[in-house]
Amino acid sequence: MFSNKRLIPIFIVVFVDLLGFSIILPLLPYYASKFGASPQTIGILIASYSFCQFIAAPILGHLSDRYGRRPILLYSQIGSCIGFILMGKALQMPNPLLWLFVARITDGLSGGNLTVAQAYISDITNPEERAKNFGMIIGVSFGLGFLIGPTLGGFLSRYGYDVPAYAAAIISFASIMATWFLLPETQHQRDETRPSGLRLYTRVFDYLGIPELRRLLMVFFFMTLPFAIYVTMFPLFADRQLHFTAEQAGYFLGFVGFLGIIWQGGLIGPFLKRFGDYRALIIGLIASACGLFYLAMVDAWWKLAFVAFFFSFGHGTARPSLTSIVTQSAPANRRGGVLGAMTSIESFTRIIAPILGGWIIALHPSWLGWIGGILFSIAVIVAATVTVAVKPSVEPQRSPGS
Repeated sequence: MFSNKRLIPIFIVVFVDLLGFSIILPLLPYYASKFGASPQTIGILIASYSFCQFIAAPILGHLSDRYGRRPILLYSQIGSCIGFILMGKALQMPNPLLWLFVARITDGLSGGNLTVAQAYISDITNPEERAKNFGMIIGVSFGLGFLIGPTLGGFLSRYGYDVPAYAAAIISFASIMATWFLLPETQHQRDETRPSGLRLYTRVFDYLGIPELRRLLMVFFFMTLPFAIYVTMFPLFADRQLHFTAEQAGYFLGFVGFLGIIWQGGLIGPFLKRFGDYRALIIGLIASACGLFYLAMVDAWWKLAFVAFFFSFGHGTARPSLTSIVTQSAPANRRGGVLGAMTSIESFTRIIAPILGGWIIALHPSWLGWIGGILFSIAVIVAATVTVAVKPSVEPQRSPGS
């Protein structure tokens, strides 16, 4: 599966970590509703995690450049584990909704797992292999995680909404053990010009000032915003439009994960090799737009299969392609910072996505698909103005023994 054997430990870490996260994905709106939360409150609850991650991600990205990937990854995983435990305990607290907020905030303040993992992969891979490795590790981990996690979470929800949260905590602890015992540190260049204070959050504008990055980061914004709306609001969409339970929503998300395994595990490599990062990005964005436009016309559960088909292919193709292009354009000693900036952008979209999504569903559930498809179409238009794919300018830093 991996020609570079050093990728195996990080694959295990990323997969186990995403599995813990995906277990609670279909659960949270139903869990909060049990405590009397309105759709607007549910949107704020979902956004609270992303707001805290938005604050924490640049700090964690730059700390990983300075102190190493492994210790920062451990910190992130421990915070996630504590957050899941608090989520499970919320059911026993006098003000359970407040404790749900505490749980999500705790997880968000330590939410740099994926940022550091991507920086780790960049450290140990060649630029020409990076898109394939992002697709294999991040893509397959997402696919497996979203196959097993939501399905397991949906099944466990029949025994109580706290049960999936405790299961996620156990899996998160396993991820900590995998990092501690299996993951070696990489060699990477430190950014001696790293900022402090508010500059950690405004530095994204520095990257927007780089011609090779400006439009790519705009594409990333208009790609992640509709994706976040879809992922965070699907349970409410399914409840309002199709009268799904939490268990049924989990099974559908598991089906999306199964398709992701097919696309990303066996087809993404040959597809990227044939079309290249840039054209694969365009094709993936168009497929994602088609998937959400079709979502607007879904009025029966079986039609969701077509949404899952286009959307899983589109996201599985576009995201690793765009990430590869962005990392190739970044200086070697600032990859962690650039990836941290991307995570901040994504976190920002996840702050506004549930709030926007709640407003959209209140108008009509089908609008979720129409507006999401339009946002993806904007990403296609901006990506089409990038006339030449970014060429790698530096060689990756290799860890000992390579």
